[in-house]
Amino acid sequence: MKLVKYITLTIIVLIINSCTFYSLKGTIPVHIKNIYISPIINKSMDQEVADLLDDTLNQLTIDQNVLEVVNYDAADSKLDIIVTEVSDIPYTLSQGNQFEKVDEWKFLIKANVIWSDYHKGEVLFNININEWGIYGDSIDISNDGIDNDGDGFIDSEDSDEVGAPRDAAKKIAINKVAEKISTKIISTW
Repeated sequence: MKLVKYITLTIIVLIINSCTFYSLKGTIPVHIKNIYISPIINKSMDQEVADLLDDTLNQLTIDQNVLEVVNYDAADSKLDIIVTEVSDIPYTLSQGNQFEKVDEWKFLIKANVIWSDYHKGEVLFNININEWGIYGDSIDISNDGIDNDGDGFIDSEDSDEVGAPRDAAKKIAINKVAEKISTKIISTW
C-alpha cells in the first residue's frame, strides 16, 4: 500500500514538473525586463519605411506591456533591425492583345532582426523577415476588391484597408513586420 502511494506521488510530481517546464517554455528570459530598440538601419531606397517601422514597433511594444522600452544605458537587451530591401513587384497580370498589364502589386519588405541579451552577451535570435501588402491600381484601397493583407477580409470588412493603395500596402507590410518581431520576442525560449 505504501509502495502504491509512493509511486502515485512520484508520478504526480513528475507530471507537475513537466507541465511547469512546458508552460514556462516560450517565455522571455527571467532576467530581461526591458529592451532598447536601436535606430533602424535602412538599406532600401524607401526612406519612410524605417521611420514608420520604428514608430509601429515602439508603439506595439508599449501596448503589449511585455518589455519596457528604455535607453541604451539602462537596457537588459537590444533589438537591431536592418531593412535590407523594399520593393514593388508585379503580383497579378492580365493579358492584352499586344501586352501584359500589372493589375496588382506586392509591396515587399525584407529585414534582418537581431535580439541580443546584454547580461549574458549572447544573441537570442537572428532572423530574416519578409512581409508584404498587396495593392492595385485603384485610387482608394478600401474599394479595390483585393484582400490586401491576406487575412480573408476585403475592403469595408477590413479596418486596415484605407487610403492610397501603395501607402496602405506599405502600412500593412510594416504592421506585419512589427507583429512578427513582437511574436518572436515573446515566444523566444
